[in-house]
Amino acid sequence: MRAAIISAGTNSCRLLIARVDDTRQRSLTLEHHDIRGTRLGQGIAHTRSLDPNAIRRTLDAIAEFARLATRVDRLFIIGTCALREAANAAEFAARVKDIAGTDLRILTGEEEARASFDGARWALARGGRKLNGSPMVADIGGGSTEIATRERVTSLPVGAVRLTEGFIKHDPPQAQEIGACRTAVRVELDRAPLSSGAALVFVGGTADTAARMLHAYDSVAETHIADVRLDDLEDLLALVSSLPLDQRKRLHALPESRADIFPAGLVIVSEVARRCGVASFIVSEGDLLVGYLCEHVAG
Repeated sequence: MRAAIISAGTNSCRLLIARVDDTRQRSLTLEHHDIRGTRLGQGIAHTRSLDPNAIRRTLDAIAEFARLATRVDRLFIIGTCALREAANAAEFAARVKDIAGTDLRILTGEEEARASFDGARWALARGGRKLNGSPMVADIGGGSTEIATRERVTSLPVGAVRLTEGFIKHDPPQAQEIGACRTAVRVELDRAPLSSGAALVFVGGTADTAARMLHAYDSVAETHIADVRLDDLEDLLALVSSLPLDQRKRLHALPESRADIFPAGLVIVSEVARRCGVASFIVSEGDLLVGYLCEHVAG
């Protein structure tokens, strides 16, 4: 059986196609991944409505991805933070159904956190990484950050798009703007289920991009597991924060659609790692999409 999932996220629209092997305890084999920077959550923190241009960009991406997934046995379409907050989410969902013939399911923050946790665990197992105990998984998104352990999950209203729109007004960002982002994240982390004893695993576009830039790997492997030192991440944050946007867009492995929000996203990664008291952490490509498929079609 082949299954596909399309995710309408706050910053990006993504597609994952996987094969489910019924002879191996319904294990997943990833076949195709695609991404479009559609910025569905543009301005939503202020307007509480999806921007018409953002809707058009995202629906175009969903239509393209649905065509790529026409031969799968099951298709899932999910939405995350921007759609949880949007007053016109129902209208958007109706248009998705018209385009793709599949209902859009808007995940709660807790559901998103749990799926991200399951995706990271799948990737760690697939990559042969054995940890002492269960990990803590942090998913840095455009509008929110989900943090999950085996026992607890939470969703915090801090994301790379939200922080950028709220605090960064200059190009390149000023030091006090990066500082304001740090303060906003620290305030929210006060209510997060952080554990200093668990291995810390990051998933999501910000962390994956940082690992690609620091380790210079490509997409040949089915999924990557990378170790990142906090000092190296801080150096990367200092670099990208010092460059104007047009120069940031030319950095290797940094997608143009992520370049404007990347400094704020790195701040979130940095503050979570600092709060956990770790000098290094793991970055996993296996994330929300993989986890959702694990929960719904695999064992």
